[in-house]
Amino acid sequence: MRVLQTVDLKKYYGEEPNITRALDGVNFSVDDGEFVAVVGTSGSGKSTLLHMIGGLDTPTSGSVFVRDKDLSKMNDEQLTIFRRRNIGFIFQNYNLVPILNVYENIVLPIELDGDTADQRFMDNVVNMLGLDDKLKNMPNHLSGGQQQRVAIARALITKPAIILADEPTGNLDSKTSADVLGLIKRTSTEFHQTVVMITHNNDIARLADRIVRIEDGKIVG
Repeated sequence: MRVLQTVDLKKYYGEEPNITRALDGVNFSVDDGEFVAVVGTSGSGKSTLLHMIGGLDTPTSGSVFVRDKDLSKMNDEQLTIFRRRNIGFIFQNYNLVPILNVYENIVLPIELDGDTADQRFMDNVVNMLGLDDKLKNMPNHLSGGQQQRVAIARALITKPAIILADEPTGNLDSKTSADVLGLIKRTSTEFHQTVVMITHNNDIARLADRIVRIEDGKIVG
C-alpha cells in the first residue's frame, strides 16, 4: 500500500531571471513499511522535499498525498492535526522540550491530541530504545545519543503513517550515529514503520531499503 506520493512537486523562490528551483517537478512515492533514504548534496533540494512531504511548507505547485489525503486541500488547523496524527519527525537537533522530562516529551504529541498513550506500545518502544531508566530525566541530563533516542520514541508513539528523519545523526559522533541508525532501522522493521530519511552521507543511506538521489531539485535515480 502506498503511504506517500508526490505529484509534479515544485518549489520555486524568487522571480525570473533570478529564480531558484529548489524542487523542480518531483514525482516520488513510498510504500507502507518501506525505509527510504533521500540522498543529495547541500542545496540539492532534499530538505525542501522533506518540509513539503511533512506539511511544514507549501509547494509552488504540485501535490503531496499522505495516506491518500492531499495536504494542499487542508487549512492550517486541519494540517496541524493531520501532521500530529500521521507524521513523526526526527530532527538533527532533537527538538525536545527542555522543561519536560523524557516520559513527558515522548507522550507530548498524544496528549496534545487529548488522548492517552497505549501503555503496552509505550513500554515496547521505551524498552527497545533503552530508555527504561531515563523516563524521569530532563533532556539536559542526557547525552546527544540519548536525546535522539527520545526523539525517535516521540516520533513512533502516535503510530504515524510515516516518520521523516532529517539528517538524524548530524550532531552525533560516529559510534553514537551507528547506534541511532541501527535503532531507526530496527524500529522500521519491528514496528513495520514507514521511514523517509534525508542524508548527504552515502554510507548512512545504505542502511535503507531503497536510495533515492536528488540533485538540483530533481530525482536523478
